[in-house]
Amino acid sequence: MSNDIAGAEFSSNPLVDFSPHGIVVVDNAHVIYANEAASHVFYTPVSELILMTLSDLNQSQETLQSLLNYAKAAIAEQTIQTYQIALMSGAGLRYYSTTFHPDGHRIYIYFQDISALIQTERSLQTNTTHDSLTGLFNRPQLFMMATQDIARSKRYRTPLSLLVINIANIRSINQSYGYAMGDHVLINVSRALQDALRESDYAARLDNKSFVICLIDATLEQTEIVANRINAVISERNILIADTAITIELAYGHAQFDNVTDHQFDNLLLRAEKNCDEL
Repeated sequence: MSNDIAGAEFSSNPLVDFSPHGIVVVDNAHVIYANEAASHVFYTPVSELILMTLSDLNQSQETLQSLLNYAKAAIAEQTIQTYQIALMSGAGLRYYSTTFHPDGHRIYIYFQDISALIQTERSLQTNTTHDSLTGLFNRPQLFMMATQDIARSKRYRTPLSLLVINIANIRSINQSYGYAMGDHVLINVSRALQDALRESDYAARLDNKSFVICLIDATLEQTEIVANRINAVISERNILIADTAITIELAYGHAQFDNVTDHQFDNLLLRAEKNCDEL
């Protein structure tokens, strides 16, 4: 191993050399030791890592600056510090629990790959707030976000409108073609909703056949424009089964928040549902 003499104490320790966690030792800003796992972290052979500075590592400038700042803070305070850092490695973007262990002006940096844990946590969080089939917000998340939007509308006296979309013939689709095709229709409609929305708006799945779009700073007239846009997008989508085109029949209902009659989100949602008519 072509490590500097200052890091030679590591070369005789296989637990360090062959650790699954990346390990580098930095002395006066220069890497004096790196194990094989560190070469995968930085997508650089060990022989090239040695005597590189932290600012020369194969990462973005923003990431390198963070590494430098964390290392300097640990050395200045002479305390062990751990951070979660995203690094672009040979396996793509990975997340590491990175520990900075100072020893005088030398610092030992340990990189533990926690990408699988991060992915699991994000999946759990997404499942809590999003519908698993369509990827849209689920009903509880809709109620929470819309309640906040109503409070904001009251405070700043800005318009807020809802658009409810029902797939009127989803039951007949399920009965004629099966529930798998019904799910396929739901997914296609949800994608059409996302394609038709502004960045400030959001869509949610209300139940087995209904979706809700919350339009921020939008009047009823603007909501009708969005409904027509959605209808156009969906009409362009060809859903086929055995060369047979599946017709999607949609019903739309909208309502604008009224500070006098709408005491909570339920009131606004019920008005929008009652206004549902086929477009």
